Amino acid sequence: SLNEEQQNTVNAVENGTGNYYLTKGRTGCGKTVVYIRLIKNALKEGNGSIFLVPEISLTPQMMDRLRREFSNNVALLHSRLTGKERKEEWYSIKSGNTKVVIGARSAVFAPVQNLKYIILDEEHETTYKQESNPRYHTKNVAIKRANLSEGVKVVLGSATPSFDTYYQAKEGVIELLEMKNRYNDARKP
Repeated sequence: SLNEEQQNTVNAVENGTGNYYLTKGRTGCGKTVVYIRLIKNALKEGNGSIFLVPEISLTPQMMDRLRREFSNNVALLHSRLTGKERKEEWYSIKSGNTKVVIGARSAVFAPVQNLKYIILDEEHETTYKQESNPRYHTKNVAIKRANLSEGVKVVLGSATPSFDTYYQAKEGVIELLEMKNRYNDARKP
């Protein structure tokens, strides 16, 4: 169950009229629980989501957590998959059989049917920048996808947001949602 602060954050994203949100909260505040609730509620409405993590090494841990929540309705996309694995995952997503995608930066291009959310966890990480051709910043691609598709919302999350994201939040371009309390009285890391 969500605490009041988490529920308020979920409500703000779900009921908000904007397309871009920054969930700024200290480590242990439960941002991931908020993301999972958003994905779960989107699935109930027949919508899909993309959950991005900054590094491939983080995908197994998050994949396990998402599979516990959503069973086999989760696809994994990253550059270490074999060609066959990537093709199978891609077709599963494209056909609508899989509605939740987790992966590193290239997963932002996943052909999710009825896309509702693109979530960038730890949005401040430099690994979201593709340095070789084609060059792109995952956050910019997510925002462009939201601009091109009606009803898609981008949720950026971080305890220490990038300067540009935090500036845009302070200027009102991105809606700032602050989470100040640790989830279930979690201990400081």
